[in-house]
Amino acid sequence: MLGKLFKYEWKSFWKVPAAINVFLLIITFIGAVSLLSPFWELDFEIMDTFMVVAIMFYYLALMAGSIAVAVYIAIRFYKNVYTDEGYLTNTLPVSPRDIIFSKLFVSVIWSIITGIVICFSIFFILIAAMKDYINTYEVVNVWQEIKREVLPVMEEVFGNLVVFVLFIILLMIITTFFSILMMYSAVSLGQMFTKHKVAGAVIWYVAEYVIVQFSSSMLMNIPLLGIISDPYAADTMTPAAVGTLIKLILVGSGIISIIVGTLLYFLTEYMMRRKLNLD
Repeated sequence: MLGKLFKYEWKSFWKVPAAINVFLLIITFIGAVSLLSPFWELDFEIMDTFMVVAIMFYYLALMAGSIAVAVYIAIRFYKNVYTDEGYLTNTLPVSPRDIIFSKLFVSVIWSIITGIVICFSIFFILIAAMKDYINTYEVVNVWQEIKREVLPVMEEVFGNLVVFVLFIILLMIITTFFSILMMYSAVSLGQMFTKHKVAGAVIWYVAEYVIVQFSSSMLMNIPLLGIISDPYAADTMTPAAVGTLIKLILVGSGIISIIVGTLLYFLTEYMMRRKLNLD
């Protein structure tokens, strides 16, 4: 049944985030073509202003795309579970767990897709912006320099770089799950408000965000207490020790996200099972 719910959710969900990502790709294409054109080489004082406006517009477009996908995830969960549509959703012969997981996996996939699109967009815009400073010979030389000077230092700090990169990717996926579960739990808790449930959900989300950020900051600072208390500790730390400290903080962040995310999941499931309010 979970597979069927996933397919249904995917078919119902994909159009909006796909349209948002197409919009981001169009903005990227227009921006790259613009940067490759001789337009920006015109000798007018106003060109600097145009460039600042263009950069701001591009930045706002990326932010808007990312936020729009997140907002759509929250709105769809709210409408499907806690509005009139919820009567149909909650009378299906499936458990709240299946409903949450089907929506969660689809939302995570599209969040990751959007993140990848944004990363590629920034990459291509930077390449287009640096067209006058890059040629094949220079790229090869820079890459050789990175392999000779930078990679050995990074390996000394972080160990096996492939493993470290895979760990970072895993941490980003965990963080994505956690972020969406925060929205689901906030929407669910917002239903405790007799009126203004959407406003209640926003208030709960802000409260969750502040609590999580404050708690995480406090816990993440624990490994740094030794350095703060000893003014000479930072000067005597080896690259390997710095890498160990960074990895410890990242692992701690991942563990916190898993633990709190699990609690938020069970909170959401409990609200759907015991406190469902479709009024």
